[in-house]
Amino acid sequence: MTGTVVFVHGRGQEFRAPEELAREWLAGLNAGLTSAGLPALTPERTVLPFYGNVLYQAASRPDAGRPHLEGLPSDPDVPGPLHPYLPADAGEVERRLVADMAAALDVDDVAEPELFGWAPDRLLSWDATRRLLLRIADRTRADQEIITAHLRDVAVYLTRARDEVLDAVRRAVPESGALVLVTHSLGTVVGRDLLEDPAVRDRTGTWITVGSPLGLEAVQRNLRPPGARHPGPGVEWTSAYDVRDIVALGHPLRPIYGDPLTDVRVLNGDRPHGIERYLAHAEVAGPIGRALARG
Repeated sequence: MTGTVVFVHGRGQEFRAPEELAREWLAGLNAGLTSAGLPALTPERTVLPFYGNVLYQAASRPDAGRPHLEGLPSDPDVPGPLHPYLPADAGEVERRLVADMAAALDVDDVAEPELFGWAPDRLLSWDATRRLLLRIADRTRADQEIITAHLRDVAVYLTRARDEVLDAVRRAVPESGALVLVTHSLGTVVGRDLLEDPAVRDRTGTWITVGSPLGLEAVQRNLRPPGARHPGPGVEWTSAYDVRDIVALGHPLRPIYGDPLTDVRVLNGDRPHGIERYLAHAEVAGPIGRALARG
């Protein structure tokens, strides 16, 4: 077996020990490889670029731009931004993400159904955004604070942390040899951006995305370059999702991105977004093991 598996993690990993995180991913993957009847991997066959602290720092600082703090409503009863300390461009992405999530869930019974006719040049008000967020949490039984933290970090990555995160990831990617890219959650967006680099894309024959937000238009319009573009015919893409995973709204992806892409629907039990649960499925781990066997 040849090649290296590159694990790209998602948000919320700040202050974790990268070695511990890598062990968790590898344990899940080896369980899946065993289920698929394939050899287990040793740690030496994998790398996990760690960017958790870089993203956390970017999301914790009022950055350049025009923070929402400058434009807060004077009336304390008027809803304001989800994260007032973030710049306006990040807040705009947050609102678009909420609208896309609501549309994916077919949340059409809110007080203003006309909101779902919104266009890229017409943003939801913060009042409508907050009410839709409540409805999304009710519909999915997901904690509202977890949803808003996800929205913040995706928005921060797309508007002002992308270059820092990609630099951290690129430094850990082997400079030569075949690659299998395995990405989770926000890490799937990082992976899609990484595949724009020919030095990475030309060596990546297999890309695995699990629990991905790439089905949301607000994410697609902020990719580089914008749009739902498959990274190329030389990259075989497998995208796994649990229908209860709120981050993976917008699946299946094949109708959006085209071939070669295989959608895999899985059930992750009481942890629908858990990376170990995703990787433990034979349908997810199998393409990884077979790609390594091919070299």
